Amino acid sequence: MENDPTVALYDFYGWLHTNRKRVLAGAVVVAAIAAIIAFVTWRSSEREAAANRALLAVPSLLNEPVPAGDPASASQYLNINQQYAGTSPGAAAQLLAARDLFLCGKYPDAQKEFSQFVADHPTHPLAAQANVGIAACMEAQGKTNDAVQQYKKINLLYKDDASIILPIRLTLGRLSEADNKPAEAVEYYKDLVNLRDRNDPWVMEAYERLRLLIAKHPELNPTPQQPASAAPSPLAPSESDLQLSPPGSATPPPQPPSAPPALLPAPQPPVTPSNSAPPGNP
Repeated sequence: MENDPTVALYDFYGWLHTNRKRVLAGAVVVAAIAAIIAFVTWRSSEREAAANRALLAVPSLLNEPVPAGDPASASQYLNINQQYAGTSPGAAAQLLAARDLFLCGKYPDAQKEFSQFVADHPTHPLAAQANVGIAACMEAQGKTNDAVQQYKKINLLYKDDASIILPIRLTLGRLSEADNKPAEAVEYYKDLVNLRDRNDPWVMEAYERLRLLIAKHPELNPTPQQPASAAPSPLAPSESDLQLSPPGSATPPPQPPSAPPALLPAPQPPVTPSNSAPPGNP
């Protein structure tokens, strides 16, 4: 009888009756917590939706009829960011405000918004663009050294993101040129030129800048020195001896070393079909 489930059930009912007030209070607390969670979730979704509606209501978002860079639009974006802080549209509004402030020429204000975005959302998918915005604001204010340091930081942070790195390296090369550091500029341009992507505008601009820079500073494109091991030995056969090898020899004569590769690999022109007849045909 000790393990009779009916006895255990009666015992539980007795305990429940004795402690009914405590159980009721606990149930009320659980229900209240569930209601709060549901309300917060609903409220969050409602705020997100309201923030989206407010963001889409700003005319410059779609460039109609106000173009990007309008001060009034920047003010609207900042209001949305403050009113809907903590939402995705609110964060996007801050970036859009920084963009418009930059296009208006208000570089210190734009830098402040870009910096605040990075501080508030360091892992946001658009944090890289905000970091670039900070550097661009510094450069626009004439703070070239600060801008270079910021660009170099971006170059390290986002080294695996080609959409960020390629324009950043081109910019670093351009700023190195402006700072009379052609050797550094060559290295940045070479990083892009070595990609050999004729369809990438950053690569092609880097190629053109590198070509012009080498024309001004030919010493930056020296002919590579042959390694010491490549020097002919006094005991080695001469080139004329090698050329006298009989035809059909199993070991072909070694070819003279080819010219060292040029620093500037010229893009190959596209191959166009020829309309001329093959040799030997009328």
